Amino acid sequence: MVTNSDFNFTNNETVTLELPFSEHIEELRQRLFHIVWIILFLTCVAFIEVKLLVKILELPVDNVKFFQLSPGEYFVSTVKISFYTGLLFG
Repeated sequence: MVTNSDFNFTNNETVTLELPFSEHIEELRQRLFHIVWIILFLTCVAFIEVKLLVKILELPVDNVKFFQLSPGEYFVSTVKISFYTGLLFG
């Protein structure tokens, strides 16, 4: 039978793990790599659904639409909207 008197609560050892600087940098590199892939994935998902995002952005203002002044401006705008959405949700 185990009672409370069988436990030794006075021995409070704390274990500290100290990593060398190179391992800290390696862990930071891995985390940044994962974050970049997550943001890239969410940007691609947002790029697929960009028409819905543009409609949501046009909701607060009446009778205003996105328009393009140069041939590639709409594409650049959709990439920007997709990237900022991926960054926001990432």
